[in-house]
Amino acid sequence: MSKILKKILLLAIVTVSVNATNHIVDQKGKTFIPHSLDVTVGDTITFRNSDPFAHNAYTDDEENEFDIGMQAAGVDTTIRVKGAGKFDVECAIHPNMLLEVTAH
Repeated sequence: MSKILKKILLLAIVTVSVNATNHIVDQKGKTFIPHSLDVTVGDTITFRNSDPFAHNAYTDDEENEFDIGMQAAGVDTTIRVKGAGKFDVECAIHPNMLLEVTAH
């Protein structure tokens, strides 16, 4: 890869990082707060566990697939939104928890 192309790619990555917004989603009372979220590709979502027990957040969406695993009480875990579209985030431990994300 040429040096110029590498510099352009690095600049693009830095630009996305600088303009990205971090969205906080609290997990409290066995629910995601807020219940829906509008984000931009490149933004981050921090899942904060405010309950006194473990949670999990995951999605099977092809563009944004992630699974934060077993998240202990009091822990924050951050993921990056990779693709546009609508997708649901669920908790594998508490199946009634649902977060609807729309990424632009």
